[in-house]
Amino acid sequence: MAWYWIVLLSVLGFLVCATLAAGYTGFRQALTRRKVKGASSTMQSPDPNAALRAAGEEAGRAWLFAQNPEEVEIKSRDGLTLRGYFLAALRPSGKLVVCVHGYSYNGPDQFGALLPFYHEENYHILLPDHRAHGRSDGTYIGFCALEWRDMFDWTEAFVRRLGADTRVVLHGISMGGATVMNCNAHNPPECVKCVVEDCGFTNGYEMVSLVARRDLHIHFPPMMWACRMWYRLVNGCSLRYDADPYGRMGQCKLPMLFIHGESDPFVPVEMGRRCFEAAAVPKDLLLIEGAGHSMSYFLGKERYDAKLRAFFAQWMEEAAPSPATHS
Repeated sequence: MAWYWIVLLSVLGFLVCATLAAGYTGFRQALTRRKVKGASSTMQSPDPNAALRAAGEEAGRAWLFAQNPEEVEIKSRDGLTLRGYFLAALRPSGKLVVCVHGYSYNGPDQFGALLPFYHEENYHILLPDHRAHGRSDGTYIGFCALEWRDMFDWTEAFVRRLGADTRVVLHGISMGGATVMNCNAHNPPECVKCVVEDCGFTNGYEMVSLVARRDLHIHFPPMMWACRMWYRLVNGCSLRYDADPYGRMGQCKLPMLFIHGESDPFVPVEMGRRCFEAAAVPKDLLLIEGAGHSMSYFLGKERYDAKLRAFFAQWMEEAAPSPATHS
């Protein structure tokens, strides 16, 4: 009978090793630095609006660099050099927008089309590149579990530079949307007055698992558990519990504007609705018909601009009411 146990244990050992290897491959593919901005991968669906998106991003990036933005950097809490761009307001201003980009992007590309709006509204503009993205250092992507701390550090560094009375809005898209929701749930600095999230996901593990099932046709939970294990070993936090904006909605402090494309093929609009419904702070919701993932501004610019102006008129003015007293 000894041979039976030897064979059985050998098979089990092989399956465990194969599962761990597959989980590590998934982790490396999905949650480490991408070589090409916006590249299709295990975390990106094909983009049906690729031409429109590319034209809008190119025009926005050209606009930004025509303004000669300043190259800036800070050190993260774990020693990475994080880099970005800063564009001062047209006139003396007490308002700063921190533009928080999404997975596999960088600040100038993802937010370029929005920047003229903020410039005309006389905001200082800060465009950080996330760790493991753009010009910033790092290999591993936190998927909003690490990045929210970096955004606090960027915010506080620039409030020290611009003045203690600076009022800040955090505006995030896609993974950046999840990041700013996570910021809101972790006692944001007093200088932050409100949050705008555009097509952010509910939970990192839920998002990765959804892509594995829907786009890669992987229906093997142990592989996802192994991917989650590798994430914890490398990043020191949990993809399920630390990358969990939806689960922390009850801890949010500041007013939030939720934006989502109703035809988003990547982060389903239901995720945006769930986060909006769970939020227990002053809130508003904008859904753009026909818009795919992170396409709401390109397909609904007038409505998007109008909603931002109305939201900021309420929460970014110097004498904005306290969220606690807002009805």
